[in-house]
Amino acid sequence: MSNEKPKNTAKQDLMEQILLHLADSIDFGCSYNFKKGIGISGELLRSFVNIEEKNFRNSINNLRKQKFIEKKENYDKSIVISLTEKGKLRALNLRFHRLSNKKEIWDGKWRMVAFDIPEECKKGRNALRYRLKSGGFYELQESLFLYPFDCKKEIEDFIKLFKLEKYVHFGLLDFMDNQEKLKVFYKLSGNFR
Repeated sequence: MSNEKPKNTAKQDLMEQILLHLADSIDFGCSYNFKKGIGISGELLRSFVNIEEKNFRNSINNLRKQKFIEKKENYDKSIVISLTEKGKLRALNLRFHRLSNKKEIWDGKWRMVAFDIPEECKKGRNALRYRLKSGGFYELQESLFLYPFDCKKEIEDFIKLFKLEKYVHFGLLDFMDNQEKLKVFYKLSGNFR
């Protein structure tokens, strides 16, 4: 039995890797600018994900076809790649999914996400609650979640994308009463800096 991933899974992993790198590089507010000399072959970007030219081009084209990214040529012949709204959401979903599998040494602090989102923003509230649960956050109360590892960027990017800045609060706690229950939930025993 081979350890190689099926072709479609490897292709999907590569597209996700590129999408996440673009999301991290352009920080949702900017674009990734390639000079014409580098071209969309993107030697710079390609070096981050360490893949062959053909596979890179195919992945970029697939991301465009799925409307996760858009590509434009500027007046100076540079190529600009931007994440679409759909691409930003997909990247966030991938990040939250990765949070659920995060394995690292715990720093002894709890990340708290608290929110009071009004009914007119119900879609955003439900989306946030879903992402927190799928990301492995512990639901302490209906609108209060805890997590043991760094997740500030994911939370900030999500609330920015859904325009929920004034309704969502992020905190870093040194102590949580009854935290032994949380340590068991996250299997943190003997895993503390």
